[in-house]
Amino acid sequence: MKSLNAFMLAGLLVIPSAAAAYEVAPVTEGGSVGGRVFFKGAAPPPKRMLIAKNKEVCGEGHREIIEVAVKNGALENAVVVIDGIAKGKAWAAAQQKPLLDQKGCVFTPPMLVVPKGGDLDILNSDPVLHNIHTYEIIGAARRTLFNFGQPNQGQRLTKPINVRRGEWVKVECDAHDFMHAWMFAAPSPYVAVTREDGSFTIGDVPPGKYKIRAVHPVLGVKDAEVTVPARGKAEVRFEFEAK
Repeated sequence: MKSLNAFMLAGLLVIPSAAAAYEVAPVTEGGSVGGRVFFKGAAPPPKRMLIAKNKEVCGEGHREIIEVAVKNGALENAVVVIDGIAKGKAWAAAQQKPLLDQKGCVFTPPMLVVPKGGDLDILNSDPVLHNIHTYEIIGAARRTLFNFGQPNQGQRLTKPINVRRGEWVKVECDAHDFMHAWMFAAPSPYVAVTREDGSFTIGDVPPGKYKIRAVHPVLGVKDAEVTVPARGKAEVRFEFEAK
């Protein structure tokens, strides 16, 4: 019995992790995936929040928080993800260590893709204190990733994006409650953020059949399948609807 238990334990120890790290490798005859993401119906109106402090930097009046950005039926700032690619192209230089700026009391960009487990640079371009507070979203719960103050203009800090079970990270400023942004922790560089016209392109994709998702922090997820031909281009369309 002891030898059997030892054998079973040894077997468990050599089982590879389901969350194995992404591997950079040459892509042979890679193709691309492009398309657009649309929104059907009336988009929810922006939230309006009073600018109550540091008006000389943040501006006067109210700040509009646009959670669903729609123009002519196209959805901006959705994230499109190709799943199931364990190895392939390297992260682009700007993606390897992306930058989140705080300028004019606005997080820029409002939607940022970060490598899961990678580092994020955070810059305070304002002459006022900001206190960035990030939360990993896990279902209806949220867990603080990091929370710190940046009192000095030009101060830049680096923090890891160590999400456990979620993909979305909400970004807020504890010093200015009208500052909001989102980050998506991606497992591989096969991901894109939709432009103003809802379009996206993901290049250098190994030929094959994949599951692909359009995800949005407010609207949820839409699934599809796509077949990427060698040196060719696949097209896919997603549509979200008003709730």
